[in-house]
Amino acid sequence: MKTPMQIRLNKTSLFVALAAAAMLSISPTAKATNYAGNGSTDFGGAVGNGVLTVSDDHTNITVNLQRGSSGNLDNLLVIYIDTGAGGPTDTSGFTSAGGDEQRAISGFDGGGNRSLLTFTNGFTPHYAVAIKSDYMDLWALTNTGNFNIIAGTGQGGDNSGNFTLTFQSSQIGLAPNVTSNIRILGTFISNTGYRSREAIAGNVVGGASNGWHPFTNTAFATYTFSPTVVPTYAVTFTVDMTEQAQLGNFVPGTDPVYCGGSFQTNPFAFNDFSLVQSNNSDIYTNTYLTTDLTNTVEAYKFKFHSVANNSDSYDSDPNRTFTLQGSGQLVPTVYFDNYAATPSATTNYLYFSIDMGPQIYLGHFNPGAGDLIQVYGSFEQPKWSGTFPPIGFLTNNPTLSGNASNIYSGTFADGNYPSTVSQYKYVIAPGGTGSTYEDGANRLLTTSNGATVLPLAYFNGVNTYASNNITFSVDMTVPIMTGQLNPANNDTVGCAGTFQTNSFGVADQGFTLTNNPTLNGNASNIFSGTYVDRNQPGSTERYKFVINPAGAGPAIFEQPASTGGGDRTFGLGTTASTNPLVLWGDRTSNDVVLVDTTLTFHVNMTNATDRWGVPFNPDTDRVMVDGDFTSPQYPLVSHPADATIELDYPGHLMNRDTDTGLTYSLSFDIPAGNPIEVTYKYGILRNAGTFSNTNIDNEGGFAQNHVRFIRTSATGSTYDFALDNFGQPRTDPAGATEQLFGNLSLGSLAGGNFPINWTGVRGVHLQSSTNLVGGWTDLNATDGTSMTNLPVSPTGQSFYRLVKP
Repeated sequence: MKTPMQIRLNKTSLFVALAAAAMLSISPTAKATNYAGNGSTDFGGAVGNGVLTVSDDHTNITVNLQRGSSGNLDNLLVIYIDTGAGGPTDTSGFTSAGGDEQRAISGFDGGGNRSLLTFTNGFTPHYAVAIKSDYMDLWALTNTGNFNIIAGTGQGGDNSGNFTLTFQSSQIGLAPNVTSNIRILGTFISNTGYRSREAIAGNVVGGASNGWHPFTNTAFATYTFSPTVVPTYAVTFTVDMTEQAQLGNFVPGTDPVYCGGSFQTNPFAFNDFSLVQSNNSDIYTNTYLTTDLTNTVEAYKFKFHSVANNSDSYDSDPNRTFTLQGSGQLVPTVYFDNYAATPSATTNYLYFSIDMGPQIYLGHFNPGAGDLIQVYGSFEQPKWSGTFPPIGFLTNNPTLSGNASNIYSGTFADGNYPSTVSQYKYVIAPGGTGSTYEDGANRLLTTSNGATVLPLAYFNGVNTYASNNITFSVDMTVPIMTGQLNPANNDTVGCAGTFQTNSFGVADQGFTLTNNPTLNGNASNIFSGTYVDRNQPGSTERYKFVINPAGAGPAIFEQPASTGGGDRTFGLGTTASTNPLVLWGDRTSNDVVLVDTTLTFHVNMTNATDRWGVPFNPDTDRVMVDGDFTSPQYPLVSHPADATIELDYPGHLMNRDTDTGLTYSLSFDIPAGNPIEVTYKYGILRNAGTFSNTNIDNEGGFAQNHVRFIRTSATGSTYDFALDNFGQPRTDPAGATEQLFGNLSLGSLAGGNFPINWTGVRGVHLQSSTNLVGGWTDLNATDGTSMTNLPVSPTGQSFYRLVKP
């Protein structure tokens, strides 16, 4: 079930298309240039996912950072500026370390730690802008032992969305109104010189991790200061604030109104473009000179600021749009947030109609059981309320013949101005209550003068009455071996997915598969069945096989290895089809734990630091372990900022092996049927016992995990993983991932035999041959082992290899 909030679009989303330009007038204002981050999230993504904007007015230069949606600016962004020839080729000579900014620019902590940054391709900086949480300033790099500050201003803190500094072009040696090209590069670094791989307006590389080690810039960006004047085009915006005033949200003449959008020099900088009250009315308007190219599809919206409440209110999503013309243009007047006045300036009508026949055929809509069909949308007041007048739902004419009786319709009196764009969706109310929204994006409509007759719709776009037999089959040998499935206890096997009339139905409401217990061997473990799929041909169907225990336990869904645990899929055709036979979870008996097993994790915290470089303190910190071996999987990483995580997940707190040691361990019970491959990671719980956790996911970034295999025999019940080193997934990713099998090696001859060693696992055994062409012989006794002693061949030579059938 969806709510209106869940189905709306992002306020800040916009799409811009550029085409040929035509001249109207000339503007002395330069166009801002945006530079995206390099996408790295090593320090959280504040810079790697951010946007750097540089602009100028031919005399002053403004540098703005829009922080990325992930991470915050708890470290420093250093933006090196090259204004011409003759600067340093690296930071090795920078020794200025008098404060946070100087140390960050130097990449040097003032002691023994340095992250050398080498500049390439002729980039030689003369100046640097440093941004930290509460201050942004400009520095000259002439005196490498004591950088000189040139300009600076306070900022809003590390969680601020924007950081801005304006300085005179002459302060970096540029003459006003003289076109110059400067080069820039941004690097994200701590105040101790510990550098990340996050960069902006270019890129840096430095091995496999962040740290105090050499980095090299591989790219930089170019900015043109005081460029040639460009043509501008006049666009007039008008918004009617009447209803906002009537509702008491807005005070005319007191509360300011703004318009922001992609047409601005600084996109969506609302406060840069205020609207003017027209003749003491509730209408606000103003004209903007944009330098964008004609035929650009521009996005925009309005906002007002309540002086009394000191708060901003915006148009709802999505952004409004218009296409820029080559002459002065008037964007159609709209009500703020599409809230029409009462009475409205205009009265228009929207006529909706939808054919529910396919949904009745599918069993998703049953008028006889009281199901209703409604329209929810942003044209309503309140929005998305389903209060479609006069009775709240659409109606049909059951006396009509054939499918005509399944067409539901209704008319809505829309008070919005013509050209207003609104969103809507059709919604089923099962039994007259609840809300089942259509899938996918919202529908759009544009109010026109008089009446708007919307095209006949189909719920979810399904307009056919399809009927195809789809056969499913799964080999359940492994669940039967491990006790997950016990047919003798009346456990059943099902298949659940979008192909069902009731999506992903299980147990009594599901689709049950059957087997033939009289067949020999594993053939009796194959469960299959055929379902009539009534969805529209061409659909991509999702599904999984499921075990329905006979008792009160929950249904057990498979976790297919081929999809990373996600749903299986198939394309629905126009004829009956049979999906391939698959193994439960795509795993053989060698790929899973065959008996309940106690698994123990071990980690070494010596010299451990988190992914932000903060050291582990054994006196105040604890260690936790998380992974895919629990149900649900990765509970800690799924709730990384849970302040009371040690109370909510106490079973994940590791035990210190000795009072003064730095190794920690913890055991978990792994049920039979669990994959032998285990993916996991550790986390440092800061200041344990204070219940102030901020991010337990601090060993490595996304997908930086440990990988090991449970190599116990079929009869084993305990298994210890080898000792891990905290942080290895980010400092040595290859070393943190254990290989399934390999490392075949030959030992020294002893007593007429020579030892052979390898990393083994069930299902892997040794083969021998006298040549490399063929004739390999299976040494089946080596299956699941990791060594053997073989006699020396009296003649000739022998070759050995590991195989996994």
